[in-house]
Amino acid sequence: MVALISVVLMSISYILPAQAAAPAVTDFSVQVGTNPWGTAFDQAGHVWVALPGCDPTPTCSTTVPPGKINVYDAKTQALLRSYTLPVNYAQAFFLAVDAQGNVWFAMPMANALGVLHPQTGLYQQWQVPTAGAGPWDLAVDAQGKIWFTEHYSNKIGSFDPQTQKFVEIATPAINSVPYGIAVDAADNVWFTENNDAVGLIGEYTAHGQLQEYKVRVAPASGLTPHLIAVDPTGNIWWSEGFAGAIGRLQVSAARPGTNNGVSEYVYPRPCQVCGVHTSGISVDRNGLVWFADSLQNMVGSFPSTGSGAFTIYNSPTANSHIHDGVNVDAQNTVWFTEEFGNNLGRIVPASSQPPVPINDPLPTVSPPVLEPGHTPTSTPPVNQTGTPTSSPAGNGGVPPVHVPPTGTDGSGSGDHLPPMPTRLIAQDTFQHHDHPFWGRASDGHAWGGDANMIHTFSINEQHGIVSHGGTNYSAVLGPAVADAEVVFSGSISAFKDTNIGAVLRWSDGNNWYKAYIDGEQLVVQKKLYGRTTILGHYMFPARAHHMYNLRFQVDGNVLRARAWSTGSPEPSHWLVTATDNTFKRGFCGLRMLVQNSAVASIASFKAFAK
Repeated sequence: MVALISVVLMSISYILPAQAAAPAVTDFSVQVGTNPWGTAFDQAGHVWVALPGCDPTPTCSTTVPPGKINVYDAKTQALLRSYTLPVNYAQAFFLAVDAQGNVWFAMPMANALGVLHPQTGLYQQWQVPTAGAGPWDLAVDAQGKIWFTEHYSNKIGSFDPQTQKFVEIATPAINSVPYGIAVDAADNVWFTENNDAVGLIGEYTAHGQLQEYKVRVAPASGLTPHLIAVDPTGNIWWSEGFAGAIGRLQVSAARPGTNNGVSEYVYPRPCQVCGVHTSGISVDRNGLVWFADSLQNMVGSFPSTGSGAFTIYNSPTANSHIHDGVNVDAQNTVWFTEEFGNNLGRIVPASSQPPVPINDPLPTVSPPVLEPGHTPTSTPPVNQTGTPTSSPAGNGGVPPVHVPPTGTDGSGSGDHLPPMPTRLIAQDTFQHHDHPFWGRASDGHAWGGDANMIHTFSINEQHGIVSHGGTNYSAVLGPAVADAEVVFSGSISAFKDTNIGAVLRWSDGNNWYKAYIDGEQLVVQKKLYGRTTILGHYMFPARAHHMYNLRFQVDGNVLRARAWSTGSPEPSHWLVTATDNTFKRGFCGLRMLVQNSAVASIASFKAFAK
C-alpha cells in the first residue's frame, strides 16, 4: 500500500524478501575532494560527471579552482578523459549534452553558462543577463535551446546557441528560487519552485505561456520541490526535499492554479535519526521512478503508475551524501554521484519478487520544516527587485542605533513581561547520541534550515553543535506560526565577528526577525530580501564559553528580547523592545554567525505560540 502525503504519512515500509534477486549496487572513486554533482549521457552512452570541487553553502569560495568534468565508459567504468576547466571559469554543477555532443554546464558562481566541445577541447561561456541569477539545473529542448533555472532569483531562462541570445521568464513570486528543470516531448518546459513558502511546479509551454500548479492547496513547511523528470507517459515527477517524498502531476488531470492531478508518495526511511532530503530524480524506460535521499544515504525506486511498492538501495559507502546526480541511461542502468564520498555509483536492476510490507516505526508527524533551496539555507541575498546585494555579517549592514533606557529594561518603556504563550509547538533537549547533523528533535520534528544539510551541524555530548563554519547558519523547528516565543540556552567559544541568537517568523535565510548576543550587545534585527536592519539593541557584555539564555518574542508588530546568564534569575523586564510589521508569520528557530574557528553549542530549545 502507498499512502498519499496529503492524506496521511506512510505507516509501512518495505524490504526485499531473502529469496529476491539482489541488484548490483557498486561505486568507485572519481577523485578525493572533487565533490561530484550532476551527470549526463552522450549519444555513445558515455557518462559525464561534473566535479566542482566544492559544496555550495550557498556559494563556493572564490579561492576554489574551476573544477573538472570527467567522462567514463558506461560498461567498463574506465575514465576516458578528464577536462579541467579554464582558469577564468567557475565550477560546473549540472550538465546537459546537446544533439551535437556538446556538453553544456551551469556555473552559478560565475553567473554564466558554459559549453565544452569534446571534439576540439574548446570551451565557451556566456554571462546570464540577470546579475547574481545563479544558473542551476539545465536541459536541452528539441530545437537545441538550453533551458536553465536561475536558483538565486525568481526566473528561468533559455539560451539559443545559434543566435547566442538569452530569454528570461520571471515567476509571479519574487522568492521562488527555481531549482530543477526538464523538457517534455512537446517542448513544454517544466521546473520546480524550491521555496517552501511557494512550493509550486511551473510550466512554460511551447507556446510561451507560464503556468503554475500547486503541490498542495497551501504551501507547507519542508515542502521544497527539487529536481524534476518526465516519465514515459508524459507525467511529471519531482523530489520534495525535506518533505521526504516524491510527487507526481498527472498532466491530463492538471489545472493551473490548483493541485488537481497531484499525488505525493512518502518512502520508508532506513535511518530513523538521519533526517530526510530528497533531491535527485530520474525515470527509466520501464517507468520506474528513481530518486535519492542524501541524508538517508540511499537511492529508491517506485512505479510511475503510482501504485506498488518502494524499493530502497543503501549506498555502498557510508555517509557519502547521494544528491543531485541520479540519472538513468538508455540501458536502464541507474547512475548516482556521492558528493561527500567522492564516488560515482551505479545500480544495474535485476528481476526480483515484489517487496514485502513490514511495520515502520517512523512517527507520523507533520512534514519537517526547511528553508528553501538545493543547497543549504540562504541563497545570495537579493533586494526587492531581485538584484543581489552584499551579505552583511555580524551585527548587520547598518550602524547600530542605541535604544536609550528610560526604564530598567532599556527599551524606552519599562514594560514588564506580558503573559507568555502557553502552547508548546517545538522543543529539543538534545539528549541524543552523537551523530552528524541535528536529525530529529526530542519532540519528533526534524530540524530544518541548515541543520540537516550542512556538516557544520552535529550532536556531540548531548549538545547541538555548530562548528567549522564560515558564515551564518539557520536551524528551524516546528510549524509556521504568527505570534510566538523562543527560549534557548547556548554558548559560543569566541565572540569575534560571531554571534548566537534566535529567529522568529523565519521564511528563509534572507527573511526573518532575529535576536542575538555578540559579546557586547543584545540585538534585535530584521532581514528582508537579504538586507538587514537593526531594530534595537542593549548593552550586554557576554563571555566566550559561558552559557546564556535568550528569550525572544513577537506579538503582533511588537518584538521583545532579553538575555541572562544561565543559572542566574531571569530578568523581570525585557531588555529590548521594538516594533515592525514586515513579516506576518513564519518558523521559529536559531541563527548563528560561526566563523574564525568558533564553536556554538546549544543545550536546549523551546518554541511557544498563542
